[in-house]
Amino acid sequence: SDPAAPGYAWTTVDQQVRELAAAHFQIMITVQGAPSWAQGPGMPATAAPGTWKPSAADLAQFAQAIATRYDGSYPDPLRPGHTLPRVAIWQAWDEPNLPELLSPQWQRTPSGRLEPVSPRIYRGMENAFYHAVKRVSASNYVVMAGLAPYGDSPGLAPTDRMRPVEFERALLCVTTKLALQRGCGGATYFDAIDSHPYSIYGPTWHAYWADDVSIPDVHKLVRVLRAAQKLHTAMPAGPKGNWVTETSWNTKPPNPRGVPVAEDARWLEQALYILWQQGVSHVLWWQLSDSPPDPTYYTSYESGTFYLDGRPKPAATAFRFPFITWRTGPGTVMIWARAPGTGVVSVQALDAGRWQTLVRVRVRANQVFELPLALTGAHQVRAKLGADTSLPWAQAA
Repeated sequence: SDPAAPGYAWTTVDQQVRELAAAHFQIMITVQGAPSWAQGPGMPATAAPGTWKPSAADLAQFAQAIATRYDGSYPDPLRPGHTLPRVAIWQAWDEPNLPELLSPQWQRTPSGRLEPVSPRIYRGMENAFYHAVKRVSASNYVVMAGLAPYGDSPGLAPTDRMRPVEFERALLCVTTKLALQRGCGGATYFDAIDSHPYSIYGPTWHAYWADDVSIPDVHKLVRVLRAAQKLHTAMPAGPKGNWVTETSWNTKPPNPRGVPVAEDARWLEQALYILWQQGVSHVLWWQLSDSPPDPTYYTSYESGTFYLDGRPKPAATAFRFPFITWRTGPGTVMIWARAPGTGVVSVQALDAGRWQTLVRVRVRANQVFELPLALTGAHQVRAKLGADTSLPWAQAA
């Protein structure tokens, strides 16, 4: 629990935190992967390293150490007289409904039936992590692990993935009818839920299975959360955040099978709107820039808002200044946007080759706004705030 204990090697993380803080990023640290001595007994050869029944007690000690190091008052070893930057957002684990990240997912009952076990393992880890981080600073914010979007048919094999809604129900002791699951194991402590709602197709595409979660399906997780809050199995009492810390599409170029970059930008804007409608307050795009081919572009992540060489894709503008329109009547269009800064947004339509301002809206930085607009016929529509201009949206008649 002491960040100065011998054996810790913080150099790389220190440098990342310094650089991100200097660039005015808000930082969230996710802790994942148990060392061999912090895993449970009986680990099979098929389990991925670092995933087998991680010790909640050992995780709590490490959480205390890392939260203490980045509490804003810890001396910076490379800059005498200075402290390391503060990190206030914390997360224990990633995608714990996948066996390659937390195992086992299932266990056999005496009758031979498979039942979920990973939610119970994760509840112990999450609670230990939450209380350790909060002991360092009550203002620290703890985001529950992001859930992977898809699972397998439940209970067919111990190595199956667990569907995200099923995992959340088991974690928060909620039945399929949103009642209390008796003998479940008590409350789970966190400040926000998190999901990774990747859509196989566009942002309006729903997951096929009821317990899977694509972009328009995040409300399923919120429904379980609200039930758990009423049942007092999602603690502490009070508001809970709704975050998405991964979603994206690979783009063409450079991935030959990806989504064309212009379409990707449109999907990004629509995705942000659809997630906002479901109460999502924070969206982290996976990822900032494309990855190098590994070994080819077919097999690497090419979902960045920037190309590998640093050139922005249309998605960079779409993420900074998302703007969409949709027709609500013959002479009415609704607009939705998020402001990249404080000032006056001008909503403009292209008319005879010139952009004409239709309405002006005073906004603050990061404000999401939605308003009706009188507009007939087909038009290109965009928003402008100082030097920032959204992508134009092609509005049909």
